[in-house]
Amino acid sequence: MTFGDALELAKAGKVLRRDGWPDGDKLFCHYTGDLQPFLEVVSGDSEPIPYFTGNADLFADDWRIIE
Repeated sequence: MTFGDALELAKAGKVLRRDGWPDGDKLFCHYTGDLQPFLEVVSGDSEPIPYFTGNADLFADDWRIIE
């Protein structure tokens, strides 16, 4: 699916990832519903960090739901 589709699903509570990301089964992103909502990326047991998309992710069509 495209980034636009993935973003809407993230806003609806889904957890997402790209097939093109390294550490595929350990790296994912989700939406926070905080006062200033944003996407977070989580890798394994690491603390979540804000996710800032680049061109590769914006134009990718390999986004998928994992939860």
